[in-house]
Amino acid sequence: MNGVTDVLVVAPHPDDDVIGCGGSIAKHVRDGARVTVVIVIGRERSALDDAVTDSQFAAETQAAAKILGVHRCISFDEPSRDFTLSRRVHLDLVRVLREVRPQVVYLPHDNDDDVEHRMVHQLTTEALWMAQSDFFQEAGERPMPAPRLVLGYEVWAPMARFQYAEDIDGQIETKVEAMRAYVSQLRHAAWDEGIRGLARYRGALSAGSGHAEVFQVLSLSTHPSAGVPGGDRD
Repeated sequence: MNGVTDVLVVAPHPDDDVIGCGGSIAKHVRDGARVTVVIVIGRERSALDDAVTDSQFAAETQAAAKILGVHRCISFDEPSRDFTLSRRVHLDLVRVLREVRPQVVYLPHDNDDDVEHRMVHQLTTEALWMAQSDFFQEAGERPMPAPRLVLGYEVWAPMARFQYAEDIDGQIETKVEAMRAYVSQLRHAAWDEGIRGLARYRGALSAGSGHAEVFQVLSLSTHPSAGVPGGDRD
C-alpha cells in the first residue's frame, strides 16, 4: 500500500478506545499509520473523582493518546445520559470521516451492554454510509471511499463471538500504561489489571498464549490484510 494508512477510532467515552483497541492502535502506529480518535460523549462525574477538574481529566485523555501514539484526539463532548442520535452529531462525525478518509475504522461492537456504546455503534455505522454518499454536502469535503476494514471492539460486554483476533503481545505494556494515564478512572476499578487479564485470556483462546484483542468484522475489503495491524502491506 502506498502512502500512510489512516485509521479512525470512534469511542463512546474517554478511555473506551484504550480498553477496546489500545494495543491495535499502538501496533498501527508502530507500522507507520496515522490514528485519529473521536470521543463522542463527555466525562460523567462521580463521587470518586469529583475533585478532578475538567482540565485535569482532559490532560489524562491527552496523556493516554500520547502514550499510544495517536495523531489527533477529537472530543465531541456530547452529554452523558442525554445523548441523542441527532442529525447534528451524525454530520459532525461525517465531517471527520470525510476529512480523515480512513482505510480502517474501529467502533464498539453491536451488542454491548452499555446503551451509549450501542448508540455510538449505530451512529458510526450510519455516519459511514452518509460519508460515502453524494448527499449531506453541509458536512463538507467530497464523499469518502469505503474503508478497507471496519472492526467492532469490546469494552463493557466481551463478545460471545468474534471473527478476528489481533496479537498485541508486543503492545500490551503500552496499552496498560495508557490506561494508567486515566488516574481518575482507576479510582472506580482496576481497569489496568482488567485489560491485561482480558488480553491474556483472548491470547490464550486465539493463539494458546500471549495477549490479543478480538473484533467483530463489520466490513472487509477483497484485500483483508491491507491496513490490518501486523498484516502484509502492498
